[in-house]
Amino acid sequence: TSGKAVAAVKAKVADELAEKYDIYYRAYVKAEENAPGKWLGWAKNGEIAGTTGLAKRLECIQIVLVKKGAAAPGDTTKACVTK
Repeated sequence: TSGKAVAAVKAKVADELAEKYDIYYRAYVKAEENAPGKWLGWAKNGEIAGTTGLAKRLECIQIVLVKKGAAAPGDTTKACVTK
């Protein structure tokens, strides 16, 4: 292994499922050593969720499929934090 931590993710629904569903996902990002992390906003359909350029470790991701046109499962602001 390279020893590198994952900091961000992108996801898409494939083929005919993409016509019926949106994929929402969010990242739980480690703040500082010995400090609690936090959930970022929800990203959708290939957007970046997590951090870029900040060396913040992605601890967990949550993924939800939602019918096309339905509301997001929560706040969609600040899904990605960039340096």
